[in-house]
Amino acid sequence: MLPPNASIDGAAGGRTLGLCLSGGGFRAAFYALGALRYLAEGGQLTSVDVLASVSGGSIAAAAVADRFATFEAAGGTVDAFLREIDGPFRSRVTSTNIRNAWMRRAFLGLFRPGSGGRGVALGRTLAAELYEHRRVAELPARPQVVFTSTDLTRGHAFRICRDFVGSFDYGYAEPAPESLELGVAVASSAAFPMSFSVVWLPTRGLALRDAPGVLSLVDGGVYDNMGLEWFQGWSSGRPGAALNPSFKLVVNASGLLRPTPRKYGAVRALLRDMGIQYAQTLNLRTRWFVDSLLHDSGSEQGAYIGIGRDPRAYRDAANAPIDPSFFAGALPGELVEPLALLRTDLDRFLPEEADLLSYHAYWSLHARVRTIAPWLAVDTPAWNAYADLTPTETGRLRRLLEQGAKRKLRR
Repeated sequence: MLPPNASIDGAAGGRTLGLCLSGGGFRAAFYALGALRYLAEGGQLTSVDVLASVSGGSIAAAAVADRFATFEAAGGTVDAFLREIDGPFRSRVTSTNIRNAWMRRAFLGLFRPGSGGRGVALGRTLAAELYEHRRVAELPARPQVVFTSTDLTRGHAFRICRDFVGSFDYGYAEPAPESLELGVAVASSAAFPMSFSVVWLPTRGLALRDAPGVLSLVDGGVYDNMGLEWFQGWSSGRPGAALNPSFKLVVNASGLLRPTPRKYGAVRALLRDMGIQYAQTLNLRTRWFVDSLLHDSGSEQGAYIGIGRDPRAYRDAANAPIDPSFFAGALPGELVEPLALLRTDLDRFLPEEADLLSYHAYWSLHARVRTIAPWLAVDTPAWNAYADLTPTETGRLRRLLEQGAKRKLRR
């Protein structure tokens, strides 16, 4: 939200726009696409300067950048977005089990020396299934997509972008090398820990200071699951080509830590410990961002939406309830938690799962920006597919989502 004392002008008031797209597998990718659809409907997507992304958000960000020139050439409208970006991605993910295709590629790689392991297998599977361009250098200049991964050597974030590659620890090489594969860059951001995948990135020729010969990169969510630290750490040094937008939208599809009456043994306790630490880190970053918007003398401007929050619960800058018309088309509240608990996986998502995730983000963003940044809002949102669900239909969708929280070999 904007600070209470900030003025709200038109979009032409000199603002630049950046988005943080969180991790969370295909759950996060479809949630991000819903927010991007909303911006496209308002004519704002062509004005986005930066996409800072992690894990599932990086999978979506790469899909946007991959087809952005075609989208702009088709008019940059919401129809162009649905036809050129959202449609091809959605069609592939809801018809193909990309996780199993990755596992097959990784298994065959065991018999091919030098194949690069599971991390490279993930990247090449994503590239073959989802993207038209093969190299990071082929992405458009705008929006500037910054893929965040975690460097296991230093325990800090490592960034890959068309315009630069590097980190606080090693400095930055500008631009990215011509040989760097788009799929491998995305995989370095999306190699989530439980997949036992690491992307090995050779540093020869990158001119990074004090870097080992090969970097071991894993999911950026290990360090920062919202991609937000890229903007919050500006004072620590950024490459000359980096863009720092004046208005930042955080689109967070990170999961929920639910209370549980379970008695914990050693193994389950370890996993629960990890979940608590992850949730605490996420909450601290969120509070840091929101507090800077509310109390930092207007030095930050932006907005935050989270998958686990019902837009009916949003408040304005004075902590008052928002106008009910701002969430008139939102999903029933009882579907919010099941959506936030959907699997963070790369298996096939059902069309309804994908649709509900995007729809929830679309109306969450409308409720938020209509309240505190009307220059960014759509006057009358056109997507109202789930505005009038009956109790029977709501119950059916809830059961579908609860089943969708479970990982399965085939779906």
